[in-house]
Amino acid sequence: MNDLATPQFSALLAADPALKELRNQLIERKNFAPDTFDALLLSGCDHIGALPVLPLTLAKWSFLWIVENPIVTGKDQIDETAINVFLYVLSSPDLRKLNFPLPELPVQARDYSRATGLDLNLIWSDIKDIVKSAFYPLKMIPKPDDPDQESFYDGAWITWVASIAVRESGIPYDRVIHELPLSLVCNFYVSYLRRETVDGGKIKRPQNGKIMDQIIERVNFLAQEFLKNKGK
Repeated sequence: MNDLATPQFSALLAADPALKELRNQLIERKNFAPDTFDALLLSGCDHIGALPVLPLTLAKWSFLWIVENPIVTGKDQIDETAINVFLYVLSSPDLRKLNFPLPELPVQARDYSRATGLDLNLIWSDIKDIVKSAFYPLKMIPKPDDPDQESFYDGAWITWVASIAVRESGIPYDRVIHELPLSLVCNFYVSYLRRETVDGGKIKRPQNGKIMDQIIERVNFLAQEFLKNKGK
């Protein structure tokens, strides 16, 4: 190992083009774009195909959980109805203004996937990206001891997470749950945990595990070649 602790080997690692490319992939700015735009309050109105959609919020995610949308609960097969309802809720400017009984929701939402002009598989791919971006800040938190524990997005969850975001931001409760992008609320939550909890120092920006494995593999290969050339 001491044979590798040399300026020559360090220079070899620094100059290796494959390692440079892998390191660049770890910090590509586009990987952080969605929640950065949310933090800058630049998310605004987006589109899935031809359908205008608004940011996913605390209220919208909890509402979808209450109506047992399988995209949120993960308990049933995701079909066209589930996608239609998700799109309807996502594109809704204000859930407080819904003026029909909940059982009618699938009927009200029935044409939303067609309004995108996209194949269902493409819509589902976009939805997965939206959900991933919304909860991306939570990847900074170390994994819980029981990662398979069921999540409850009920009133207790809303008030717990939203109250932290209110204290962190000074933004009123109604705006936090109905207007702020969920990724921004999650970032407020992470900031609170980082500052106030015993394990706050363990909260770090996530690294791409696959790329890290490739970096380790490349370093090991270069180490073997370096030692071989030294006659070790």
